[in-house]
Amino acid sequence: MAAALECWSGRPSTDEDMVEQVLMKNNDRSEAFSSSSPNPPTKWQRIGRNFAGAVAALKTSLNPDSAGTGAAATRPDRLVWGAIVRHLTQLYPGSQLPDRLISNTRRHFDSLPTSYWQVAFDVKDVLLHVRLIDQASSDDLPAVHVQQVQGDAGEEDGVVFQLTFASNSSLSWPAMSEALDISSICCKRIQIFEKKGLTLGVVTVLVQPGNEKLFKSRIDAALKSVSKKPRNAGVKLPFGLCRCQEGVCQNASENVDGGNGLETEMARRVQLPVPLAEESFSVVVDEWQTVRSGGDDLGPWLLSSDEVDIIEHTGPNSFRGIYRGIRVHMKKLRGCGKGNAFEIDIRQDLLQLMSYGHKNILQFYGICIEESHGLCVVTRMMDGGSVHDLIQKNKKVEFKDVMRISLDVAEGLMFMNHHGVPYRDLNTQRILLDSQGNACLGDMGIVASCKNAGEVMEYETAGYRWLAPEIIAGDPESVTETWMSNVYSFGMVIWEMVTGEAAYSSYSPVQAAVGIAACGLRPDIPEDCPKILKSLMIKCWNNCPSERPEFSEIISILVKHKQQAR
Repeated sequence: MAAALECWSGRPSTDEDMVEQVLMKNNDRSEAFSSSSPNPPTKWQRIGRNFAGAVAALKTSLNPDSAGTGAAATRPDRLVWGAIVRHLTQLYPGSQLPDRLISNTRRHFDSLPTSYWQVAFDVKDVLLHVRLIDQASSDDLPAVHVQQVQGDAGEEDGVVFQLTFASNSSLSWPAMSEALDISSICCKRIQIFEKKGLTLGVVTVLVQPGNEKLFKSRIDAALKSVSKKPRNAGVKLPFGLCRCQEGVCQNASENVDGGNGLETEMARRVQLPVPLAEESFSVVVDEWQTVRSGGDDLGPWLLSSDEVDIIEHTGPNSFRGIYRGIRVHMKKLRGCGKGNAFEIDIRQDLLQLMSYGHKNILQFYGICIEESHGLCVVTRMMDGGSVHDLIQKNKKVEFKDVMRISLDVAEGLMFMNHHGVPYRDLNTQRILLDSQGNACLGDMGIVASCKNAGEVMEYETAGYRWLAPEIIAGDPESVTETWMSNVYSFGMVIWEMVTGEAAYSSYSPVQAAVGIAACGLRPDIPEDCPKILKSLMIKCWNNCPSERPEFSEIISILVKHKQQAR
């Protein structure tokens, strides 16, 4: 590590003073470079703007859906479409292409996200996709095609299949893989395309010899089990969310001892927009604990205090409680206590994500204005504490547990990133565990108090340990987390679980921050670290954000090697 810091240690004192800005002198990234400062750190601001520009360019290039509608934005589509037409012409030599074929193929591409265009599938594959989607639409059941394909040179023993499926409802490969319940398969490549309730999946799997028939026989049942249509028990709410009706919870008391009855009874999965708009709304409460404005937007997420029973304190501002027979965690919001008038700000995109019912994202039930304690945020109770607590207790986390927790976290982050929402300040304290050790991403600031607009937000000064270099070095006033910075932080979470240590403990915050951002400083990986985790951490810490693996690739790697942890 010392060698990595040579470029830092030789800096003149004037630069060292500026480096203090990297760690947010006021403990808040947005306050790092004050416009009122008599000597603004122009050099670091310029470097930060360059980093911010690079990140913005990368986001634009990797998310064509968010680009404008001008000619530049449509050029890639035209190039791909031109190639498709040329290939179709080769299939119909010496004759004019049927108009219906052209229109159906074009409509097929328009019905799928831009990422489908970018893959540049062979025209025969495209026609297969069209047929499967038509079949799924006409039969109102998932359609699937299984084909044995040639494996890579030097492929390990097994048979490689390409599984192509289409469904009129949302489904995920992790859920389908769990439904298959076959330990003898591993995923080599996963491509899921989803838009407006339509799902097209192309998955390459390696099946151990002798299990081919078992694999094929279970595919149809697995598809049907994970793509069931939502029941009519739910009522549609604002923001595209669903909520269970009163009658759904009549037997909820049976689940007090650990069941997830309320979650599983919540109306199943309406389609979320991609990407989710980063919007929020405000709710104003007077000193008599009466909602004066914003109540219509909040709707059913405002829980009656009669529905929530506080059982015991779990901390200075937190409680264990019961909501409709389900054990819940309740956290008091600072500045929103009994007898105070206050205003809260609720992130609409986070509300949708945390209310969706994803098993790897903390379930949000609502807010409750409790008579004695003021406003409380009510979420699912995670009895296992945080991953940080687990590390403090056991020092090192066992390999099988590292693999399980990493896979859970990766699936939660992929779901968020797919909907255009990066996780802010990912670290081991924000990853929560249930009683069985299953992990989920904790509260990401869905409800915030905006009572004092000028108040500096609380920021953990040790947070630099997980932050990606482009976030540390970026312009604090404009830089934002991305899926790429989430991947970097994910690698740091794995390192902490493997070592049981805090990264950069021998360096001051300023030394470590400059080492990470400017000198490529990374933690030392223990020699006895499993190769799969070592390789994954190195990939996640790539100094070039666009070279880091996407979470779909990370999940594929983890699923493939998960069996080694059993």
